[in-house]
Amino acid sequence: MDSLVTDDLWDSMAPYLPEHPPSAKGGRPRVPDRACLRGILFVLKEGLRWQSLPKAMACGSGSTCWRRFHEWAAAGVFHKAHCHLLATLGERGLLNLERAVVDSASCRAQEGGGHTGPNPTDRAKKGCKRHLVTDGYGIPLVVTVGPANHRDETAMPSLLWLLWIVLGCISGRRRAGAVQADRGYGFPWTIALVLGWGLRALIAPRGSPHGSGLGRTRFVVERTHAWFGHFRRLVQCYERQEGHFLGMQQLAACVICAKRVRHGRQPAEEFQPFAQAA
Repeated sequence: MDSLVTDDLWDSMAPYLPEHPPSAKGGRPRVPDRACLRGILFVLKEGLRWQSLPKAMACGSGSTCWRRFHEWAAAGVFHKAHCHLLATLGERGLLNLERAVVDSASCRAQEGGGHTGPNPTDRAKKGCKRHLVTDGYGIPLVVTVGPANHRDETAMPSLLWLLWIVLGCISGRRRAGAVQADRGYGFPWTIALVLGWGLRALIAPRGSPHGSGLGRTRFVVERTHAWFGHFRRLVQCYERQEGHFLGMQQLAACVICAKRVRHGRQPAEEFQPFAQAA
């Protein structure tokens, strides 16, 4: 069995891949999509250059895998596969939608692009942010990217909108029970926005004293950021285009969700998809 492209991951992605019928003019056979996905995942996990893909993997050249990744990212394949996996988890009762936990994490950007900006926490060096929404168990529901100099709360409107779309794909349930976040999101307009969506706002207001106790349950999103950190391509942003960086983030979310589908643990059990990582 392919250790990179598991059956659960492939089954979630295969229905959404663009079709390419054989050319009537003939020519060299097209590299199979599953083999290219293996090469893309190897780049994502190991963080190496596309042209450094080992030939022994039989996944085509680095240029072939990059072109396939570019095509799939533009077609929204990774987002659709992520929703497919979340729907599977929802059917098996492995999601906790009583809480949606929000947080962000910054990383340094090697290249430029509209998704980068001067990071105020890194001496104004170019950086990106990953905005993440998880369920109560830490399973990623929504992932977006943006410049590092944009404040956390500015992403809340788009995150709530995307969460509404994703939850509709899962089970027809358009709302989570509550939205939980740290003080970086605790502005009056942000709390009012969450309440306007008909959700409970478990958000510590700005300037409130510490000791609210929300960190005892909010840690799951920080743990999920650590899971994303196991993909070395995401430790820094090497992509010049926002769509490529977002596609890598969505593919990592697919891998995490596929591992949850494969293990099939009950919600009360501990889930550590990278417990065996070196």
